Amino acid sequence: MLINNFEVSIMNLSNLDEIKSILESEFDNFWNYNIFKSELENPNSTYFIIKQNSQIIGFIGILKIFDTAEITNIVVKKAFRGKRYI
Repeated sequence: MLINNFEVSIMNLSNLDEIKSILESEFDNFWNYNIFKSELENPNSTYFIIKQNSQIIGFIGILKIFDTAEITNIVVKKAFRGKRYI
């Protein structure tokens, strides 16, 4: 799906491999590969990636609990923060 020149899609493990080298430096210290991999493998979690010009610039996590959904995090690459794109 395209929104204001941004591509939004469901994240999968191949996307995680794509951002593996920049997880900790660009998305702050909390994000390491193993923690993120376990989140992606959780059947109650869904992550969406946001791309601009084929580059992942951020992601959002949603946790499904029964009939509700909770946004667990919104993460944006440091160079794209504070730009008020949407």
